[in-house]
Amino acid sequence: MKRHIFLIPGFFGFTNLGDFTYWGPVRERLQQFLDAEGGVSQIHYVKSLPTASLRTRTRVLLDTILSARNAADDRIHLVGHSTGGLDARLLLTPAVDLQTRKNVDNVAGKVRSSISIATPHRGAPIASFFNSMLGQRLLRLLSLATMVAIRHGHMPLSAWTRMAGLFALPSSLERATGSLADQLYDQLLANFDKTRRLQVEELLGELQRDQSLLTQLTVEAMDLFNAAAGDRDTVRYGSVVTRARPPGLDTARELGLNPGAQAQLGLYYSLSKLSEGYEFTAIKREHRSALKSSLGEMPDNSANDGIVPTLSQPWGQCIAAVQADHMDIIGHHGQGSNDAIKHYDWLITNSGFREAEFNEVWSKVASFIVSSEAAD
Repeated sequence: MKRHIFLIPGFFGFTNLGDFTYWGPVRERLQQFLDAEGGVSQIHYVKSLPTASLRTRTRVLLDTILSARNAADDRIHLVGHSTGGLDARLLLTPAVDLQTRKNVDNVAGKVRSSISIATPHRGAPIASFFNSMLGQRLLRLLSLATMVAIRHGHMPLSAWTRMAGLFALPSSLERATGSLADQLYDQLLANFDKTRRLQVEELLGELQRDQSLLTQLTVEAMDLFNAAAGDRDTVRYGSVVTRARPPGLDTARELGLNPGAQAQLGLYYSLSKLSEGYEFTAIKREHRSALKSSLGEMPDNSANDGIVPTLSQPWGQCIAAVQADHMDIIGHHGQGSNDAIKHYDWLITNSGFREAEFNEVWSKVASFIVSSEAAD
């Protein structure tokens, strides 16, 4: 008997490109913790489509699980970052229609746990912005910038500064902003050789061809999703909740005269503001209690991790609630103890989430996975 863990990416989705270590830090540490818990564990990457519809993304997840050729008595566990957590929930929804002839229920019946990491279960206001014409171009730019920063460990200062400025410009300057975004996109693409450039363009071309996901992630659309997508009785659901440090003068002072870090902070400020604007009221009592206990207070509606509102994230058991930004939580926090796996921090929030906190969270995730098999 073996346990299979499937790591599902969010809408950046660039696990499609082998040397972009979206899940790299998580895979290494989670494997270590699972091995320590006992049993045989195998971790798989899911190569998702960045902004395709939830139904399309979930079919990719289904195909990935089926291609793993797990044995009849193997256990399956799903770990989804950001939108990946919604893909997992949709797959597990009883009687779901994924428009496929494959036996969805047979696969879902082998799943023992579904863990969401910084997932917008109640929607993300920023999706409405990215769904505009200008927002689509800026999302394409932001996705490329993330790949550059995580692969190379840095971006030119001028690129950080210009990108932060683009997100801060008013929508009335849409034509000028779009033109500047395209210029910066071309500049960043030059960081790759010809072969890799073609692969990046193909991936981001998918982002432009199918952006159904952006509409589906709005708060209003997720309200409908939650009315239709039911939990499966045989699956244990858990969530890791993130809240980044709010941007402010204190953070700017701490960063000192580092212009690159200040520019990244400016980008975070703009993304954080786009992530606000909705009042989440129907929060379960057990989630309120878990958030207060872990964070020291009940987060308000402005709290977010730079992409997803904090109060949108709890689902099932709160495995952990931590001060971290959207990419900190999967290991891209700027500090790593292993030279083989780099921990590049592309979103500066000064949230204080580092290697010790990262290890603690993923140790809890491993324990949650193993304990979900106790009833077998």
